[in-house]
Amino acid sequence: MASESWRMSRTELRDILNKYERAVEDDGYYLLQPSKAERALLGEDLLRRRAQAMKKARDQNRCFVEAVIADLPDLCEGPDAVLVPPRPVAQFRSLHDGVSTLPASSYGSLASVFLHLFRDWSEKCQHVVTSTYAPAIAELARLVPKGGQVLVPGAGLGRLALQLAAEGYKVEANDASRLFLTFADYLLNRAPKDGMPLSPLAHVFSENWSYDQQYTEVTVPKPHPESFAGSDVATVELFPGDFVKTYEAGGPGYRRFDALVTSFFLDTPADVEQLFRVMDALLGEGGVWINIGPLNWRKEARLKLTWEEIVAVWERKGYEFLTQKRAECDYHMPRGEKMYTESYTCSLIAAVKRKSSS
Repeated sequence: MASESWRMSRTELRDILNKYERAVEDDGYYLLQPSKAERALLGEDLLRRRAQAMKKARDQNRCFVEAVIADLPDLCEGPDAVLVPPRPVAQFRSLHDGVSTLPASSYGSLASVFLHLFRDWSEKCQHVVTSTYAPAIAELARLVPKGGQVLVPGAGLGRLALQLAAEGYKVEANDASRLFLTFADYLLNRAPKDGMPLSPLAHVFSENWSYDQQYTEVTVPKPHPESFAGSDVATVELFPGDFVKTYEAGGPGYRRFDALVTSFFLDTPADVEQLFRVMDALLGEGGVWINIGPLNWRKEARLKLTWEEIVAVWERKGYEFLTQKRAECDYHMPRGEKMYTESYTCSLIAAVKRKSSS
């Protein structure tokens, strides 16, 4: 059976691990190899404690990634090495010809993966579920009955998609990062039941009160994804590939859904008009769009719209906004634990398509 092209190879993932470890060593180099004057300034106890903390975090994170690497096919074992592994929770479709994935420079670093593992799959960040995912799910439940077909673009490591499936929805999720898809496959389907230790912020040398922040340790995944499934039947279907190329009219994923649920997604594309056009075409009259997230536009974005402008655009497309609220969301570390945390006042909306735009 042919290799799954959306999965990273062992050598690719090792290269990414090496880049991450090199970046951490570079940032902490003078803490590990101080000058004579710096050594006298800090003293032997502080230097020893820092080296121990860095080594422990490195070894934990390396062990975690090596487990993912070991889960990937070993091409030297021959044809049997590329057989599709067990997937009790999330099924993955094939990456279609002509559908691209994100370049390695976009959501292609272990630093980003570690932050999302921390955010979505550690007990330390349960507040993310409470402040971000739960309100969006509550809005969906008011408008779409259980059993409805729901699409989650930019699904990342799958927590929101799995939460929706646990509520009884038929969930299709999409992501374009091969690195995130590789970790999501392992995490959702074959991670150890008791999880594994991780130091997800070991690379963040700024804004720390103490080691308690930079070297915080969590167990991932908690809760375990199989606890959502309730049976041995996969509850989420994940479609790899660029969202627009996958779901545009004529694309391999194009069809009508009962609802779209977007979380921290609207501000990710360079071409907003194209994104909105594709999203709109996936909903028929009566279809529901739920969104929670900020407008932290990328530099490459052509139209850096205000929220008021976005509402006007979608109203012109025939949507009625039934809910427009502001929601306070901490992206990962709870507010106040570091000198700076990535926190947003997000837009939470529920809109219904009343008529097709001309």
